[in-house]
Amino acid sequence: MKKIAFLLCAAALLGTMTSCHKSHDSKPTVSPVVLDESRTLIVNVNTPCDITYGGVTYRNVTKAVFQRTVAQGKLTITPRSDKYYPQDAMDIDFYDKLTLQVNVKLAKKPVGKVTQEDAKKGKPVVNDPDNQQLTGVKATFTLPDGTEITGNTTDPISITVFEPAETVLEPVGMGDELEANVLVIRVEPKGARFSTPVPLIVTIPNSTGFDIVCVSPDGTTAQMTDLGNDTWQILLPNGDDWECFLKADVVEIVDGVEYVNGTTDIVAGENIVNYPVKAGGKETTNTNCPLVTTFVDKEFGVYTETTKPATFTSDAAGSATWRVTQPYQDITLKSNDRTFVVRVYLEPTFEIVATSEDAQPGHSGGAGM
Repeated sequence: MKKIAFLLCAAALLGTMTSCHKSHDSKPTVSPVVLDESRTLIVNVNTPCDITYGGVTYRNVTKAVFQRTVAQGKLTITPRSDKYYPQDAMDIDFYDKLTLQVNVKLAKKPVGKVTQEDAKKGKPVVNDPDNQQLTGVKATFTLPDGTEITGNTTDPISITVFEPAETVLEPVGMGDELEANVLVIRVEPKGARFSTPVPLIVTIPNSTGFDIVCVSPDGTTAQMTDLGNDTWQILLPNGDDWECFLKADVVEIVDGVEYVNGTTDIVAGENIVNYPVKAGGKETTNTNCPLVTTFVDKEFGVYTETTKPATFTSDAAGSATWRVTQPYQDITLKSNDRTFVVRVYLEPTFEIVATSEDAQPGHSGGAGM
């Protein structure tokens, strides 16, 4: 009797071991991964606004995220405060991108205005702290002796320096000559003409040596001189929105790739993994010049890190190891005697590289990078 009981126990134990061994050989099978190829537009502003794109409006916000949106359209931004200048509608084109971030810094209306009479007596006109929209950028001018003003002879004079709200985002190739509007110098009153061109002095951190031109809306190019020590002189014949363009040539493009690995628990049926995505461009040479930062944002999109969903099905519960392959291009640009490098991220891919059964007691899983 004891012998029979022993045999029954042994058989039960063997069955348990056999069952355990079979489960180790069993791995979930997953379907091909389906990626979300919809477009996402992220908009940041520096003051509460109503923001509209693709027929969707966010009201009284400083950030708006438009998901599953259109590839082309008009972005309208309306400040809630009348202390800010109105913002013209922006043309948005994703081209081959799925994620695009736009940062808009609306300019405050000037408070430090100078009467024309005082300006003629030699009082300097400066962009006061409220108008310094770009860190460290300062502008000032003094009317040359004997300067006469025509066109608008009554309104006070002011300077507002701000970052233009626009994007370029065109595909880039070797040898391309790029330019982006990186700075607007608004001299008011518009329409006022100076009998002697006004020498505007602009200080821009770490800007000496770059190729910068200053143009009015009617196409007039102002004489612009690099005085060294990050200081520029621009001779302005009239009040207007003077747009400063940074020019740079593409001299080298190097392709590269970054990988991100991870693990996730999966269930029998549908599974969704929100995987990391990088988009836009970022300078890697640290010129610390605000105009270069603006140039990169306009040409390649603001650098951002976000997530996208990947969907797949599994025939059993368990865990999966995944990998994100994130391609990029390191683009070297030369502007006069200054060179800088921008890393531009392309669309990533996501794949399941392995699956395993549920972890058994005493076992643990992990994630790799």
